[in-house]
Amino acid sequence: MQIKQTLFLLLLPLIWACSSTEEANEKENDGNTLKYPVGSIDTTSAVFLQWQADLDSHFEHLHRYAKFNGCVLVAREGVVIYRNCFGVMDLESNLPLQENHLFQIASVSKTFTAMAVLKLWDEGKIGLDQTLSEFFPNIPYPTVTVHDLLSHRSGLPNYLVATENAWKHSEVLQSNDDLLAFLIKEQPAIQASPGRKFAYNNTNYALLALIIEQASGKSYADYMTENIFRPLGMKSTLVFGAGNDSLPQGKTTTGYLRRQNPDALVPLDGIVGDKNIYSTVDDLLIWERAVTHDYFFSRKVLDTAAAGQSFEKPGRKNYGYGWRLLAQDDGGNMVYHNGWWHGYTAAFYRNPKDETVVIALSNIYNRSTYKMQPVWDILYGTQAEMEFDQ
Repeated sequence: MQIKQTLFLLLLPLIWACSSTEEANEKENDGNTLKYPVGSIDTTSAVFLQWQADLDSHFEHLHRYAKFNGCVLVAREGVVIYRNCFGVMDLESNLPLQENHLFQIASVSKTFTAMAVLKLWDEGKIGLDQTLSEFFPNIPYPTVTVHDLLSHRSGLPNYLVATENAWKHSEVLQSNDDLLAFLIKEQPAIQASPGRKFAYNNTNYALLALIIEQASGKSYADYMTENIFRPLGMKSTLVFGAGNDSLPQGKTTTGYLRRQNPDALVPLDGIVGDKNIYSTVDDLLIWERAVTHDYFFSRKVLDTAAAGQSFEKPGRKNYGYGWRLLAQDDGGNMVYHNGWWHGYTAAFYRNPKDETVVIALSNIYNRSTYKMQPVWDILYGTQAEMEFDQ
């Protein structure tokens, strides 16, 4: 699910011709009003209009020549600069994509899992130093901690590889409980001692989903819906997985690894936490607002999530809790996550300093989803080499 992608980016100061005061944007949620901050940006300015024209030209070119098939959204301070969709929701109906169509966001789901764990930690229901043995007494990796899982420093075996032979002939979706039972019974070997090094691993976030269930007393899907999606007003976002394997008809895109047959489900599609959240570009803009300002999560949670946890290798890249980090010359970080699963590619990049976010979702496998350097050039006017990991 993880592959490397080289991008280029330099974030330079931009003088605004308008004020930076914040005003409330209201979303109705089951009778409750949730307010999130939106900047006071002049959407009629020459700079803003030029951004829109240049972004439209770029994505039209990407669609035409790189065959990008998906939806994109670019915003600053919560104000949408550009939003558009290109291509079709599936190759059978050939219906054009719309902004409310759902995409599998793959590993971008990890950002939700991490923030849910930190929310429960903030409420005193989970300890970051708690070990797996406290949650799963029979697990053969008893000293791995919640911190190790969140930061990909557990050294655990990767279930995508470990279960390949055991589940390849299964005709049902395997669940996170099935994965736990497999780990207890088969005891696949660890890759490294806990805490020794960073190693991106989907097993970490599948186990975190089970820990969320233990700490909350709810299924992962129910917890995310009731405590994250619904309160934030993310009305089109949902969890797919074993026990929750239905998707909205007429709104859900089909994933294609190639421009041929749909990429068929496999047993691993039942496991959640590391993947399997479906969303839209507009709902992900709401998510960016929630992980940038402390109106939903506490400032302690936001700061903890975006703090680097791996320093054994010098360089600009790091990983916090559910977020990849890329150090900037001004001392801040670009905070981001990419994803790939079943032909879907997802990119979620944000610059907390000026609250810029770029979101791209595709349902026909295409690496151009991650090629956002021209977007940064349009917004910031210059470039420098920077490396992003998917």
